[in-house]
Amino acid sequence: MNFDQLQEQWNKEPQDIPELPKQLDKIKEAHNPIDKVRSNMKKELIMQSVLVIAAAFFPFLNIGKWDSQLMTMFVVFYVLMVGFMLYYGLKFYRFYKESYNLAYDSRKNLMWFSYELRLFIELYRALTFIMMFLGMAFGVYWGTHHAGHSEHTPLSETNYFELLGIVLFIMVVLLGAIVIFAEIFIRMAYGRYLKKINTILSQLDEL
Repeated sequence: MNFDQLQEQWNKEPQDIPELPKQLDKIKEAHNPIDKVRSNMKKELIMQSVLVIAAAFFPFLNIGKWDSQLMTMFVVFYVLMVGFMLYYGLKFYRFYKESYNLAYDSRKNLMWFSYELRLFIELYRALTFIMMFLGMAFGVYWGTHHAGHSEHTPLSETNYFELLGIVLFIMVVLLGAIVIFAEIFIRMAYGRYLKKINTILSQLDEL
């Protein structure tokens, strides 16, 4: 084979020199927010476990008088709270463990993580509202229970409605503060990383 034939064969060969695809760089870029989400999930799992256990000792703080009726209602509310927390916690833990079983070297796995994280955030919001209303319901029961056993002079109708208005205002402000705090926490701990992952997925679609 002479030089001209070699040159002709060389020209027929594809001249593309293999190089790392741009997709791989983008996928590697997603590892940092995924690691941040995992770290926050681990911390929160520990924190919530401690809070659930600590809540069981609320009656022992000696805030007001705890008779058998009030203690029974506390147990009912506590069991409901633990039930919702267990349901959430199992899904939380399953997502956390499964996230380590996938190698995030493909767009498909990144999409799975993004989808599951979005579901987790919505479940977190739902749990926040459930816990908030359970706490509010028990607080109302606790307050009315003590008011019913109070030895103070009964309030007049005018004073009663004034007190009711103040209590409702405080409850609305408190609930609003809880919702705002929960949204800020979700956004800082998970939302901003979900946004980064979705941005990377959008960039992968453009490649």
